[in-house]
Amino acid sequence: MKRYCYFILLSVIVFQLNSQVVKSELRERVYLQTDKNLYLSGEPIHIKLLTTDQDLVPVVFSKVAYVELLADSAAHLQIKIGLTNGTGSGRMILPTDLPAGYYRLMAYTQFMRNEGVDVFFEKMIAVVNTFQSGYYLESPPVPPKGGETPLRVFTEDRPPSPWGNAGVGLDKTTYSRRDRGELIISGLPENIHTLSVSIAGKDLLNDVEPESSLFQNYKRKQSTKFSGDFLPEYEGHIVMGNFVENQPENLTAFESEVESDADAPSVKITALSFPTVEGIRFFSGQESETGHIRFVTSGVGGTKEIATVVFQADEKYRVDILSPFVTRYAPKKMPDLHLDSAYYSQLLARSVALQVLRYFSKDQAEKQTVSKPHFDMKPAWSYPLDEYTRFTSMREVFIEFITGARFRRRDGKQELSVMTQTGSNSTYGTMVLALIDGVPITDHDIIYNYDPLAVERINIYYGPCSLGGYRFDGVVELITYRRLHADINLPKSTQIFTYEGPQLPYRLDTPDYSDNSRQIWTPDSRHTLLWNPDVKTNGETSISLPFYTSDLRGEFQATVEGITTDGKMFFAKSFFKVEI
Repeated sequence: MKRYCYFILLSVIVFQLNSQVVKSELRERVYLQTDKNLYLSGEPIHIKLLTTDQDLVPVVFSKVAYVELLADSAAHLQIKIGLTNGTGSGRMILPTDLPAGYYRLMAYTQFMRNEGVDVFFEKMIAVVNTFQSGYYLESPPVPPKGGETPLRVFTEDRPPSPWGNAGVGLDKTTYSRRDRGELIISGLPENIHTLSVSIAGKDLLNDVEPESSLFQNYKRKQSTKFSGDFLPEYEGHIVMGNFVENQPENLTAFESEVESDADAPSVKITALSFPTVEGIRFFSGQESETGHIRFVTSGVGGTKEIATVVFQADEKYRVDILSPFVTRYAPKKMPDLHLDSAYYSQLLARSVALQVLRYFSKDQAEKQTVSKPHFDMKPAWSYPLDEYTRFTSMREVFIEFITGARFRRRDGKQELSVMTQTGSNSTYGTMVLALIDGVPITDHDIIYNYDPLAVERINIYYGPCSLGGYRFDGVVELITYRRLHADINLPKSTQIFTYEGPQLPYRLDTPDYSDNSRQIWTPDSRHTLLWNPDVKTNGETSISLPFYTSDLRGEFQATVEGITTDGKMFFAKSFFKVEI
């Protein structure tokens, strides 16, 4: 009897523990902010992302978020944004021929995909193509009232915040062109998690969902399902790939299909590297339950080349990269876009200004930095070949200069070996990772026949060493003068792609017109005057942010949006004019 009572008691305890685990399971959410709600075709959308739990309390979990611009059910644009401490920022540049209309911005993490698209963040924006017509109405616009607006705090089932009467305003209500202004934010809480500020031309639409209801409606999105099919990217971006069989040139399409269905890869040792990036960045592949290949990367962002390789003797298979985006969604009817015809001249001036801005822009978006190398061992020997007698064959270079690495002929092919430690003894090991400008070379004949006059430096790493989860007896790295890896006749098992990785934080450069610099000749046609997605308050309750107006005249709005560490969202706008 005591045994049965003990069993029942244990079952109750286990049930309670499981219930607590279910309750405490993380359900990640992404909240998205933009610098404005209406854009011209060709303009960039400046984006701020923050991750929260399902109660919209900030959390730090995923390292990458995904944003897609949808029309109906199909994605027009897709970007990845890197996250640090639960926040990240980037931009999405609209094509110049993008049709006018309303679009949906969908934001999510891979971990959120386990619950389905119903929990994705969704925001509607408007796009105007000034080369199109047919969306103007004959009704007078209703401009917003100028001056300071109170900082509204949006919470659910919580008492009013003690700082709910805080405000955001400006030092003036009217500015001249290229004038200095101050945005003043007062009454801020000390526990701000993140704060973003945008100053841009006034929104011309009143039917875009306000941020207050956007926040509350998103908070109501819940899901009871969780598939577990998508791994969280808590280390870095996971690049997904598929095994693909290389087709012999003399094989018919039917024969290829039959053979592909019948056979599976016999060798599943795969890797991914980043060519031409400073330092060795080499990541091993892991096969998932569905047969896909996962490469868990870290520390690399921006658009770069990546190389995938399958270590095999017969070159039968390669790895092709898969898209990490959802891409297709359920159709959703969007409202028709209608603008008052009184805005025609204003939009036309903005369109001309955009073309001027694009002409004079010095965009540094692609010059993004990377973190320290994934493999930061110092080479045992480094040979800058210009300091030695230049030979015309790689065989002579290795025989005359290179210490601890050599070529040996085996089964009719050249094979590299490197000095490695085995117990208390040193010997030559043949499990060598060979690289040319970061591209793994599985066929050592390629290095043996490579032109040494194109090589700037050879680095030798003695083993054993662990790299990307694999153990190697050593590493031989060739660095060319012009990073000529594209000229290598690589085996079919190696693929090189241009890959758009997670965007790193983008800084919107703004001019400084202090002193006499107001007279510089370069036109200033900025429509977004200030975009700071990560304002540092340092615990201060009042801050001021300087900005400069551009050559554009008209009404502008300053938008402040943020969230506290306990999940309180706040939002405010203030308006001003720029005149001659």
